[in-house]
Amino acid sequence: MPPTHSTRRLRLGALLLGLVAFDALAVVTAYVLAHVAYGLLPALGLPVGASVWTRGFHLVPLGPVVLAGTPLVLALQCCFGYRVTLREAAGGPDLPEAPEPETTRERFTAIKRKRTATQLRKRVARLAQTVDMATPEVRVIDSATPNSYAASRPGERTLFVTTALINQLADDELDAVLAHELAHLKNGDSFVMTAAAFLPIVSARATRRLRTTLETSVFTHRFLDGEISRNAVGAAYFHLPLVAFALAAVPFTAALYLASTTCYRLLSRVREYAADAGGVAICGSPAALASALETLTADQRPATDIRTAETGVRELCVVPYAIADGTPDPPEGRAERLAHRWRSVSERLLPGSHPDVERRIAALAERQSARDQHERP
Repeated sequence: MPPTHSTRRLRLGALLLGLVAFDALAVVTAYVLAHVAYGLLPALGLPVGASVWTRGFHLVPLGPVVLAGTPLVLALQCCFGYRVTLREAAGGPDLPEAPEPETTRERFTAIKRKRTATQLRKRVARLAQTVDMATPEVRVIDSATPNSYAASRPGERTLFVTTALINQLADDELDAVLAHELAHLKNGDSFVMTAAAFLPIVSARATRRLRTTLETSVFTHRFLDGEISRNAVGAAYFHLPLVAFALAAVPFTAALYLASTTCYRLLSRVREYAADAGGVAICGSPAALASALETLTADQRPATDIRTAETGVRELCVVPYAIADGTPDPPEGRAERLAHRWRSVSERLLPGSHPDVERRIAALAERQSARDQHERP
């Protein structure tokens, strides 16, 4: 039995408060790590005094830092969460652009893809017009994984659809999925979720960067089977405090990742039912959306995708599969094995990003049954 509307509202309010609390936690984490870095300055021979920790906390009290820093983190989430999410989805600094076609077959494929994108934009515009909302930008991702998601920030709304989803769904099913994504945009879910993705992505990046520091350090590379960086060999004296900082910081950034991702995924679970209901209101067919969900989950693709468990994109998708093709390379070296084990353990600790598809389909079946009874003479 899916949660009621009032229950979803209560959960949403609690999760939004939790999101703000995790922003404050991020500020506290940065505050503590700044003092760790400050405390390591004497190791570099800098004259900062003997009572470095006491004086540091006394000069910059925690309370004002949290009061000023939490709104700043919220602002960063709103401004940069959208761009960071798109970069993580693309796997690079910008969205991927298709290379210039060289052969006749490639030119034909490019023309077909462009024609498909044009038809999809017209379809989205038609659905958006039914609920009097502005048509978002539509982008087609060339991927073998059938999925879709929406991301937004003030003034920018983008709806992403993979080529596999377009090819696998019937027209009414495709309309239902697009309506689901438009409902996310109309309800403001996409903006909240895109902003909420900021902390999980940033904390995961920070943890990976700290791991790289340890992996390439002259002091720890042997244990992690890494390669020494050129800078580490030439500046071992200055690199030692950096290694000490990395060892102290990893538990903080990892804990922040787990906490913020937990809130992020619970928020995603709460909003899926509302988006399903909103999508039905737009497309007018609960059965079509239920059929689309059955089609998209028919191949039983694993819900846990270790390759992109930290990206923050999977939580935005209509079904909980990462948009990634190919098979990940097996981990090489102790550092990669430890990182892979960490991702596996954290994935088991974290809640699922979506409600069970069976429960969503059952809720849609109830809506279809109620609609059929209402229309019956």
